[in-house]
Amino acid sequence: MKVPLIGVTTFIEGVSYRLPKYYGEAIVDCGGVSVLLVKTLDEDKVKKQVEALDGIILAGGSDIDPELFGEGPHQKLGEIEPGRDEYEMLLIKYALEMNKPILGICRGSQILNIAMKGNMYQDIYAQMDDVYQHNQKSPVQRNSHYIDIEKGSKLHEIMGDDNIKINSFHHQANKEAGPGFKVVARSKDGVVEAIESTTHDFVIGVQWHPECTYEVDEYSQKLFQRFVDTARG
Repeated sequence: MKVPLIGVTTFIEGVSYRLPKYYGEAIVDCGGVSVLLVKTLDEDKVKKQVEALDGIILAGGSDIDPELFGEGPHQKLGEIEPGRDEYEMLLIKYALEMNKPILGICRGSQILNIAMKGNMYQDIYAQMDDVYQHNQKSPVQRNSHYIDIEKGSKLHEIMGDDNIKINSFHHQANKEAGPGFKVVARSKDGVVEAIESTTHDFVIGVQWHPECTYEVDEYSQKLFQRFVDTARG
């Protein structure tokens, strides 16, 4: 049986690349092998990276540069990671062209949407009314609130349920899905919790962190397993 090679983007902090252990552990448990992706803005090298991979995870991290979706910086905008946005948008471009599976997680869901000409909230607390505590204070392995999943969506088919409980660690969120994508899950307060491609085999962005709850949550396990299985081909 083929062992799929999964590339995972990283946090870029000064001279360091960093990634929480949960991503790699979930991939390995599902039968894959993970590699950390090193940023480059050389398009030919990015294309070769994608060609070598069976799937890509767009990991969490800092905020996204609002210039990419035509806005100036909101007062509540946090730190950005110079060059990471542009690199990941190139990864997305070539992965979509090659129909490689993509799983965007938290920030990864947002950059996936921005790459497809969608838009987002720079700060949901300042730009939306009556939202939950989406940057939860409880442990990462604890799910904190429920979301509704659109019946008939790929995410619904994977999860086998239209109402699940998830964790939450963000202050930015997608607003409107870009062309070729659709919103397929929202929390009870209206915050977008998942988007997916309407044309690709597996291109899904989730706002929560299933890698953190993978060991204890069946829905996180279902999502990662389907992603790795799709990458296996």
